[in-house]
Amino acid sequence: MKANYQVYDEMYKQARQARWEGWGGNERMSNAILVERFLRLDNAPKKGRIIELGCGEGHHCRALSQLGFEVTGVDISPTAIAWAIEKSNTTGTAVKYFVADLTEEDFKLPEKYGAVIDGNCLHCIIGFDRVKFLHNVRRAIVQGGSFFVSSLCSKGDDSYQTYQAGTPYRHIPSQRSLLTELKQAGFKLISLNIYERETVNHITVHVINV
Repeated sequence: MKANYQVYDEMYKQARQARWEGWGGNERMSNAILVERFLRLDNAPKKGRIIELGCGEGHHCRALSQLGFEVTGVDISPTAIAWAIEKSNTTGTAVKYFVADLTEEDFKLPEKYGAVIDGNCLHCIIGFDRVKFLHNVRRAIVQGGSFFVSSLCSKGDDSYQTYQAGTPYRHIPSQRSLLTELKQAGFKLISLNIYERETVNHITVHVINV
């Protein structure tokens, strides 16, 4: 069954109507933990061109821009991108944003990047779309550049999907299956961290384009 990625635009509309600061409520906007984890990587870049996939309203993009990176944000939701542009204009943050579906066959991002950050986007990609997504990501990274994955992860050895309104909503990979996907896409593993949670874990993976 094919995922309905347009559900995310509806959810961003609901977030705006609820007067939240961003996806998932105001509490999630109180820190930039994803950026902090990225910067703790061994040999993490301190400057250069970087893109966040699934950037939403631009919370992490603005944080990266304030650190001196040349930042681009991309999301499938037009509502999220319009919101991100509004916030960047209000805060005077120089970030480029655009709407795109990264699961399109041989989709090309506009530039090559020294680092690509998965803003909790990959676990939203379902089935064979994950192969296309990772192919498109790899083509956007310079040789030796970093891909930092932030994803939900199963607590056991099995991967599974969650559903919303009868449609696939999240892909929860096992650690092994996620690493296999990344290796098959042409990435080399540098490091990973598992963050234990009550029902489903979180994983960050640092790989490079070889």
